[in-house]
Amino acid sequence: MNKDKVVILCGGRGRRLGKLSRALPKPLIPLGEKPILQHIVEFYMSHGFREFILCTGYLSESIEAFISRGNLGAKIEISNAGEDAGMLKRLFLVKDLIGNRAIVTYGDTFVNMDPNLVLKWHIKSRKNLTITIADIRSPFGIVKYDREQRVTLFEEKPLFSYYIGNFITDKAVLEDLDNNLISLPDGEGLIGLFNNLIDKGELTAYKHKGFNITFNTAQEWAKAEEDFIKFFTQEEG
Repeated sequence: MNKDKVVILCGGRGRRLGKLSRALPKPLIPLGEKPILQHIVEFYMSHGFREFILCTGYLSESIEAFISRGNLGAKIEISNAGEDAGMLKRLFLVKDLIGNRAIVTYGDTFVNMDPNLVLKWHIKSRKNLTITIADIRSPFGIVKYDREQRVTLFEEKPLFSYYIGNFITDKAVLEDLDNNLISLPDGEGLIGLFNNLIDKGELTAYKHKGFNITFNTAQEWAKAEEDFIKFFTQEEG
C-alpha cells in the first residue's frame, strides 16, 4: 500500500458543459455507469493508494453526499475552499494534510498510467514537481514567418507534447507558494507556478504513452464516454 495521498481537484464550475453541470459537479458526471470521480478513485486504489483529498468548491455538497455513502472503500478527506478559489489556493489549503509529496490529478481527467512508475521517476529526478505529458500530432502544417511575413519554417503535421492534467508535487512547493500566485484564477496560477519552477530548474516531465481522456464541453463528454467504454471493453476482452 502506498502512503502518498492523491489530491483530486474537484472545485471547478464546468460552465462550458452547459446544463450537464448545472445539477452535477464535473467529477460526478458519469462515464459509463459510474461518475468519473469513482473511476479515478478506484483506479488509484488498484495501484495501492488508499488515502485521498478532494478539493471541492462548486456543488461541494453533492460530492460530499456521494462520498458519505461509503461505497468506495477508501479514506477520503474533503477540503472545500469555496466556489471562487483557484487551483493553487485549493492546493495551498491542503498542504498540511499531505506527507512529503502528493499526486495531484483533475476530477474530470482519467489517465491510464501506473502512478507508482511516475513516483519513481519523480523521486529519481530530485526535482520539486513532475508533470505528466503526452504527445499529440497537429493535423495542420505549421508555418513560422518574420516581421515581413517571409516564411521561415514550414513543418507538416509536427508532433507536440502537452500537459494532461496530472502531476506530483513535493510539499515544499505548496509551502513556498507566492501569495500573488495563490490569488490567481485556475490556469493563470498554475502556469505561473510551472514557469517559476522552470526558471529554478525544478520542473520535470514524465511522458505517458497510453490512454487518457478529459472533457470540457458536452460534445467532448460524449466523445470521452464513447472512448472510455471502448477502451475498457478492449481491455477486458
